Amino acid sequence: MNKLISQFKLPLFLGIFILITSPFYAQEIVFSESPEDYQLYARDSSGKASVLFNGTVKGKPGFKVFTLKVYQDGTLYDTQKDTLKGNKISVSTKIHSGLHEFKFEFYIKKNNVDSLYFTADHVVCGDAYIITGQSNSHASSNLSTYSNPYCRSFGVKTGYESYKEEDEKVRWGLATGNLQGLNGVGGWFSKNPLGVGVWGMELMRFIVEKHQVPVCIINGGSGSSSIEQNMLYPEQSSLETSFGRLAYRVNEAGLKDKIKAIFWHQGESNSVKRESYEAYASNFEILLNDWKRVYTGLEEVYLFQLHQGCGRSKESYGSEIREVQNQIANKYEMVHIMSTMGVPGHDGCHFSYEGYLEFAKRIFPLVSRDFYGEKSDKAITPPKLLNTYYESPKQIRLTFDQPIFTELEKDVKGIKRFLKDQFFFSNTLNEDHVLVKVERLEHHENAVILFLEATSKFKYVSYLPSKYYEQTTDVYNGPWLFGSENNIGALSFHQQPISSSKDLVSNKQSTWNGYKMIDSTLNGANFKVVFPKKQNKNKDWIWRARFWGHEPQTDLALLEQGFHLAYIDVAGLFGSEQAIAVWDGFYEYVTKTYRLNPKVVLEGMSRGGLIIFNWGNRNAEKVACIYADAPVCDFKSWPAGKGSGEGSAKAWAGCLNTYGFSEEVALQFNGNPVNHMERIASFKVPILSVVGDVDVVVPVSENTALLQKRLISLGWDLSIIHKPEVGHHPHSLKDPKLIVDFILKHTGN
Repeated sequence: MNKLISQFKLPLFLGIFILITSPFYAQEIVFSESPEDYQLYARDSSGKASVLFNGTVKGKPGFKVFTLKVYQDGTLYDTQKDTLKGNKISVSTKIHSGLHEFKFEFYIKKNNVDSLYFTADHVVCGDAYIITGQSNSHASSNLSTYSNPYCRSFGVKTGYESYKEEDEKVRWGLATGNLQGLNGVGGWFSKNPLGVGVWGMELMRFIVEKHQVPVCIINGGSGSSSIEQNMLYPEQSSLETSFGRLAYRVNEAGLKDKIKAIFWHQGESNSVKRESYEAYASNFEILLNDWKRVYTGLEEVYLFQLHQGCGRSKESYGSEIREVQNQIANKYEMVHIMSTMGVPGHDGCHFSYEGYLEFAKRIFPLVSRDFYGEKSDKAITPPKLLNTYYESPKQIRLTFDQPIFTELEKDVKGIKRFLKDQFFFSNTLNEDHVLVKVERLEHHENAVILFLEATSKFKYVSYLPSKYYEQTTDVYNGPWLFGSENNIGALSFHQQPISSSKDLVSNKQSTWNGYKMIDSTLNGANFKVVFPKKQNKNKDWIWRARFWGHEPQTDLALLEQGFHLAYIDVAGLFGSEQAIAVWDGFYEYVTKTYRLNPKVVLEGMSRGGLIIFNWGNRNAEKVACIYADAPVCDFKSWPAGKGSGEGSAKAWAGCLNTYGFSEEVALQFNGNPVNHMERIASFKVPILSVVGDVDVVVPVSENTALLQKRLISLGWDLSIIHKPEVGHHPHSLKDPKLIVDFILKHTGN
């Protein structure tokens, strides 16, 4: 464990409370744990928090009995009376969430008189969040005058400055979106006690007023900071870095393991050099892992996609870094992206007071969904591109995940700008775009159609310029695509592939065993996605490889547990490279389109074993666990029938054709699952195999047993459920509980 994290194990607050007005208080009580004025205690899942008093009496105790009185909004709420254990004091009580303030009075008894020794007032129970990033994460304004007794913060927002002795004296208090002496919007590089920024303050207002829950935000933003300047550096002491100063405040507040979410607005400083944006994704992964290790209760991260502008050079990789942010949100289940496109009052780098209020307005519904159980009958996320394809050589359709409307033109600084001119085309990744005339633009529900002036065969399309209007040095400020249900600007995208019309995914909706099902094609392969009636929090899914609908008891049980069920037909490809390519495309499509968990449960019956083990080994980091049922693990056993099994001459001919092998070459092939499994073993992917002990179609000794032997040689193993006196059929178990429990265990359910 690094030096910073170990430092955070220090006591939250060491307070010595001595009243010196009477000799009665000559002894000292040193509290290692006790509440402070204006403190927020983070509520647990029951909406309550424990408040602890732990202390030691220095010297000979002059009392034996002590009493704790707790008041809620001025009314006595709880009384705890106890006696010293040696010289130790220990007493606790619980407070609950809601718009209530609690006062604590600690009394000691001497000569049968209770005398007040210590008080802490205005204590609340609620939720805690972090905001951090660069300047747009923490903008203050003298217009931000809102204050609320249930909106709290802790310590001094320092930016790059060191945390000094006078800063350490600033503890709990009422949060502010203002900065003393500020005129307008700013405060990018100023220390600000209890400062949370304009949109942080507005977000707190929404939470408190709508959900009736007190809230604490601690803002650690640093103006103009790069992602590197926000990262953890274990070799440096905690107060020498922006990460460390923020974590120090959170720890001192007693909230290190109670932070529910982090709001991250950063990236402008990483858009000025190619090497900087290219390192952004890997640096974010490091930062995210450190956040999760330090803030152990962290559940969600909200990432703002950058607006055009900012950056200290004319050259900009803004489009590229915004696309990296899209990819980050697609990669991590806990990361949710919000657009800043179309936010008003943008001055080329920062926003007006009203613009920052819009930040809070956009992100609040996501917070309400994730933490306050609020359901919405309309879209609350920014419109996101799903796919784009040629309808004809002069017509391109872009499909989004929700209904949209188009701001076809906008007057910006006296010049009329057109939305149709904000789409850019290229034939090679990372090359400059080609100027293409878009004759006109139409939108139909969730699609935008671009009508080109000339026939084209471009491979990639981008939406919005990197920084400036084309052939100008004026920072882009519209027109925009918006969500028609929420007025949120669509996420910008960079160099997204344009498919041909034959690759179009045309969804047909039906039902399967009472569940909604999409039945469609992707790149020529038939697929199905079945939706649970209520998805679980992890957005888990099981991916069946073969025999759709056969012995579905495990699939149905998991649908009841909130899993999605997916299938794409690669039966005739025998786990080959073609099959893996189809699965790669389907995985990308499903996880992006339906935002499913990046880790999938693989299910393969019979020949489905070839693809689940071949694809699973290639993509072990994406696999939660594997359920294999009488799986083929070596095509020499089936369909070749070169062992004790029956084989299938017709299927063997198809297998040879798929791989392009002669039989002689195929029998020397060492790319079957029994020959590899290295990455599955390295990532320790849990595997359960269900087999019939007298299977003569896919003999256990030539398949699962050899697979197990290979895994053991690599330092791993699998679990096997044997079915005595059962052959290749029936698959699965009549009661699938053992299979379902295995899957639930390894998906954290």
